[in-house]
Amino acid sequence: MGTIKQRYKDIRAKEIVDHETGEIIDVSYAGLIERKSTNEITFNSKEYFYLDTDQLFILLANGITQVELALLVTISNNLMIGSNICMINDDKPHTADSIAKMIGTSRQSVKLKLKSLQKIGAIYHGIMKENKRLGKVYIVNPHIIRKGHKMKQSLGTTFDEIKRQY
Repeated sequence: MGTIKQRYKDIRAKEIVDHETGEIIDVSYAGLIERKSTNEITFNSKEYFYLDTDQLFILLANGITQVELALLVTISNNLMIGSNICMINDDKPHTADSIAKMIGTSRQSVKLKLKSLQKIGAIYHGIMKENKRLGKVYIVNPHIIRKGHKMKQSLGTTFDEIKRQY
C-alpha cells in the first residue's frame, strides 16, 4: 500500500511583519523558511512499474487482444528491477505452469497467449546473458512496461520499440 503526502513549496523568508506595529523586520540572515501548500499530493509506493502509453496504444492498434494485454500486465506484477524478468518471488522466475496456476487456466492456453505476446515483441522467452543462473525466463519488453530506470545492456539488443503495423 502506498503513502500519500501533501506537497509544499519552501521559500526562504526575507522579511516578516509585526502585526501590532506594522514594522517590517529583515530576517534574511536567520534562515527562516516560509512553507506554502502546492495544492498537490504525491503517491509513494514500493511496488510499481512504468507503462508507456504510446507503446500501449500501438499494441492496441496492432490488434493485441484484451486477454493478451491482461496477461502482459498480470505477469508484470513482480518484475525484477533492471532486467524485467517475470518473477514469482525474489528467487524464482515464472514459468508457463506458474503463470497458468496464477491465472487459473491451463498450461496450453497460457503457452498460446505467451507465444502470441512473443510474436508481437511484447515479451521474450530465453536465457538472459546477465542472469544465466535463472535459466530460460520470460522478459517483458521494457519499451512497454518496465520496473526501474536502469536496465541491463542486453535488453537493448533483445527488444525494439513496438512499431505500428499498417
